[in-house]
Amino acid sequence: MPEITAESLTWAIQKAGESFATNELAYLALTSKPEHPVRDRMAWILHNGLPGCIAAREWSPNGDRARSDLAVLDASSHKPSAVVELKAAYTFDFAHDGQRAVDKYVRMVGSDLRKGSAVGGSGTRIFSLLLLTHPMSAPVQPTPVVKYGPEIARSLCERSAADLAHAARETAVSRLSEMGSVSEGTLRAGTAFGVEVAIKYFLVSAD
Repeated sequence: MPEITAESLTWAIQKAGESFATNELAYLALTSKPEHPVRDRMAWILHNGLPGCIAAREWSPNGDRARSDLAVLDASSHKPSAVVELKAAYTFDFAHDGQRAVDKYVRMVGSDLRKGSAVGGSGTRIFSLLLLTHPMSAPVQPTPVVKYGPEIARSLCERSAADLAHAARETAVSRLSEMGSVSEGTLRAGTAFGVEVAIKYFLVSAD
């Protein structure tokens, strides 16, 4: 059975980020949370890029309603090599350790890792991918199209975009490291509605 590692998944994450049209990912991230578009591109890249593997979205070993976001299966046996669950938030959600949002998302990541272990079984690598959308500025014109425009504006009144990104990274790595090893990186999403956007990602490998 092919081994799926954090390195092979981070490769897929980066390739997924590069596969969007110019500014497409920024638009998707500002108008809704981007975990499904990123998951879908990752699945296609893994499906085509890993010999002997099948990438399955919304996968369930028994076809029941409890499904995993993404699974990488052995092409011959259809047994899972890896299960990946995704969650998405904003850097302002992780601005301060102790925020209710931080606790909420950390609990969700922990729940995803336990869920993956339950459905994957022994020999399956379990991962949780947290995406943090990071707008570099607030929308110049208020618009309901930008889903969290007021929250973005408030967060950037309190500190610079660079300081917010640093604080969110420190909080995310500190809390997520309690559940496993963390690989991290940044996707350059482009610009939408006059706002430059990056997506910070944190891939947790269950211990």
